[in-house]
This record gives sequence, C-alpha cells and structure tokens, in this order.
Amino acid sequence: MITFQAQGGLGNQLFQYAAGRRLAVRHGCQLVIDHHWFDHPRPGETPRPLELNRYPVAMRLATPFELLRWTPLRSRWGQYLKPLMPMNLLREHGHGVNRDVLSAPANSYLSGFWQSEAYFADIREQLLQELTPIEPPGPKDLAMMDRMQLGESVSVHVRRGDYVSLASASAYHGLCTLDYYRKAIAYVAERVPSPTLFVFSDDPEWTKAHLKSPFPTHYVDHNPSEKAFQDLRLMSLCRHHVLANSSFSWWGAWLSDPADGLVIAPERWYAVDRPTPDLIPARWTRLAG
Repeated sequence: MITFQAQGGLGNQLFQYAAGRRLAVRHGCQLVIDHHWFDHPRPGETPRPLELNRYPVAMRLATPFELLRWTPLRSRWGQYLKPLMPMNLLREHGHGVNRDVLSAPANSYLSGFWQSEAYFADIREQLLQELTPIEPPGPKDLAMMDRMQLGESVSVHVRRGDYVSLASASAYHGLCTLDYYRKAIAYVAERVPSPTLFVFSDDPEWTKAHLKSPFPTHYVDHNPSEKAFQDLRLMSLCRHHVLANSSFSWWGAWLSDPADGLVIAPERWYAVDRPTPDLIPARWTRLAG
C-alpha cells in the first residue's frame, strides 16, 4: 500500500495524487488517500473540499480505522517516532526534489506537496487518462472549446482569492503583477501569430477591469468554484499558457499537449524566500514581473 496525505486546493491535490500514483504503479499496489485534512484544516489555512473524486482516479479513501491509526504520521513528532510507525513515513524536506521518494518502498506514507514533474513524469500518459474529469463539459464549456480551436489560444490564469483576502496566504504567496502579465502576453505575441486570450481567474470581475490586451480576449467566468475542474480542462485545451504562481495553472499547462506550445511562468513563485529549483519544467519559460 502507498498512502498520501492530501491537503490544499485542486492543484495541490493533483500533485499529491500523481506522486503517490507513480509509486503505487511502480510497486503494483493499492493507493490510499488520507483525507483527514479536509475536515480539519490547520489555523491560517484556506479550507478546501476534496476534489480528486471529480476524476476516475485509481485510489480509495482511508477507512475510519486507518485515519485513526495514522494520527501519529500526521503529527509533528512523526519523524522522531519512525521505528514505531505503522508505515514508512516520507515527509517532504528542502526545496528541491526528494530523491529518496522516487525509490520509496511499498507501505510508504507520503506527507508533502511534491511539486515537481520529476515525481511522476514517467507515468504521464497514464495520468492524462486518469485526470480527465468524469463529468462531461457543459454547453458553455463546449462553446468555449470551439472558440479555442479557431486559432492560437492562450490560457491566462490570474490567481487572487485567498492570496488577497487571507493575510497569511498573501504574505507567503504574493501576487503576480499586471506588469508580469503584460510581459508574458507580449512574449507570446512576439512568437505566435494572432493570439486569442482566454482569461481564467477566481476574481473574474477584477480581470475584466484591469487585465486589458490588444488581442481578442475571452473572460471565462461561467463555471462556479465547485466546477473548477471544468476550468482546468478548458485551460489544458489551450495551445499556450501564461501561469500565475499557482499549482492550478501549473496543471492547466502540464495537462496540455507540450509539442509546440509556449508556457510562461513567473520567475518568483513565492513572496517569501523559498527557492523552487524543480517546480518549473526546463521546457517552460520564466519571466520576472
């Protein structure tokens, strides 16, 4: 059995699932999700629903007995009590890829965010199938897909939400500036003839008021927050991508066809001093702003 501790929004859940799924595939064993966090978020963290059930993922939920049994694994003392633990505890450390996770044994418990494709790139084709939403696109999604197929579609993601409203999230993550978006759109426009922008945001009214462009622009605002997975699907169908400092837009780009599309990511991912040496794939472009 491979178990992963899930927490955070959809983008983070996808990172955690993908890292655990690769290990489960490697060992030919069951993948189990410890979903305790969703009913018990820590102080200062944004509460989120479990959204992996929107996908045909190959995992099961932990039983009440397992959730209770794994309490020490979730505690801050877990790393000091490893010999007494029911599973091999692997807790994320440092700023880069934890190489020991890549070869972790079966009966391992993963506690971390695992934000690098190094943890799962070798099962990409499998993940592309498993991370296609179960629910089909709605009529407005289908209409947007038709528009995307007409030319050089560019997904532009603007993350605000708790990055603005929650002081702890704002101090930790920060916001991508309008200057960054102008530079990123200009970078794409220099290399792509006649781009069409598709703007996604958790604050669509703000983007309509502030994010202007000389290129045709569609503000995608028809999906409510509980249908964020539909927006993620739409983002992945764009040919090019301008990311926010958000795991959500990271997945929108990663799930897209990488053959000839441009992906622009912010040079600085966090407001705090936290390096991200393995977060952005080498084939993507980083811009300051």
